[in-house]
Amino acid sequence: MPALVAVRPESLKGQLDLFAHSRTVILMNDLVDCLLERSTARVSERLQLLRAEAPGHPALQALGTLHDSLARWPVAVAGPSDTAQVVEWLDGKVAPAATAVLGASAAAFMRSLWQELALAVAAHAYDPAYPHSHCAYCHLRAGDAPAALNAVATIEGRDLDPFILQWTTLARYRIAGWYACRVPFFSLALTAPQHLPAAVTAMGDPALLGDWERFWLDCAWLDPRDTAAGSWFPAWYLIEHPATRVDEPVAVGNPDASPVSAFQATKLLLTLESGGHGADLISARAELRRIDARLFRHYMSRREAI
Repeated sequence: MPALVAVRPESLKGQLDLFAHSRTVILMNDLVDCLLERSTARVSERLQLLRAEAPGHPALQALGTLHDSLARWPVAVAGPSDTAQVVEWLDGKVAPAATAVLGASAAAFMRSLWQELALAVAAHAYDPAYPHSHCAYCHLRAGDAPAALNAVATIEGRDLDPFILQWTTLARYRIAGWYACRVPFFSLALTAPQHLPAAVTAMGDPALLGDWERFWLDCAWLDPRDTAAGSWFPAWYLIEHPATRVDEPVAVGNPDASPVSAFQATKLLLTLESGGHGADLISARAELRRIDARLFRHYMSRREAI
């Protein structure tokens, strides 16, 4: 008769712990799949099992938030104020929970919610008091740049609105790159420069990021803490990139503001430079010097060979 093998208690405990751990992992994987499939009933069932199996699991709170978001979805939005609250909720609660639980799949999960919200508010007019409630913004968050541009085109009086200029900039960039969005970007700089850092970061374009850094180095007389200082970027950009052509109208807020005048003067200089030295070029350079002597000196340092 074979001898009985005694099972050591600590060995059995390790096996039980491993089994419990494996079950928790299986439940977590099932929950992720159910969330991505947007199956609210199955998420509820698996979440109850996970709470019973691992009541101290660190992902429970985030999972509960995502479950509640699916249970509430689609949300009722009667107007811009309601939509603004939903936007705040998606950004403040749902997106962090999705990142914590879904990892690389979080972006796709959130895009689906933004797309559905965009469709739900498509008929709502733009309200400057709640700019992020408009479907154009939701389309951008969903990653649908063409739909965002189409939505922006329906908004009247959009030329000087900083949020709309920023959306147009980002949408054009995502469709065709930096050179396709320079005009709305310049308009944003000349009307609401406080929005420039966010736009530069959102685009993440290597060439633009490099120019943005060089702008502050070259124009060291500007105070980076001054939110209006970025309004000098368009004039600086034309000086640095004389081959640039601005064929579309650039919206400006105050046409008499020095950064706007410098931009217009620099545009004229680029046109006149092709004709070589002459009275008109000398006059245009004098005008830039009158507007800002420091920018003029920088311009001349780049034009010594002209």
